[in-house]
Amino acid sequence: MAYDPESFLTAVKRKALAKIQTQTKVKIILRAKMEKTDLKTGQSLVEEHQLRSKNEIVLESTNKNELWSLLTEQVLEDLAKFQMNGSGWAFHSIVALDIHTVGYEPLNGSSWVPLPKFLASKKAIISMKNTDNQCFKWCIARALNLAKKEIEKKNRSDRKTLDKTSRVSQFQRN
Repeated sequence: MAYDPESFLTAVKRKALAKIQTQTKVKIILRAKMEKTDLKTGQSLVEEHQLRSKNEIVLESTNKNELWSLLTEQVLEDLAKFQMNGSGWAFHSIVALDIHTVGYEPLNGSSWVPLPKFLASKKAIISMKNTDNQCFKWCIARALNLAKKEIEKKNRSDRKTLDKTSRVSQFQRN
């Protein structure tokens, strides 16, 4: 039975999704024969071309049906681009579908590392010293709970802003 690309990708969806594991990056490549007729000689030329999706990350929370829709949409878009712009190529038949996967390890935080001197001297970066692997948590806690010195600076700047605002409102009333 001859399939068009969209029907084929729909027909193989269940088997393909069974092959895709979580914590991976995946892309699909539809290998298809494309046909072009030479206008001068009238001969038909058939060549195999690869229609690709982009790499997509598959996590535990990934909806595999939405993932498959995204991958197939990208392949069909690649086909449309290939056939456009007067190339003369038309879809002929499907050769194979390749599913490429590779393991994916998201970045993890680690314990404290001293800043290089040129960054530390700028006084613009807070490097939270800690002994566990919770750097991000410590930075958020620090941002939400400012040190006493920083609170005093903030209060002084708030007072200045408040003074300016009250002067503007007094001016507008007169």
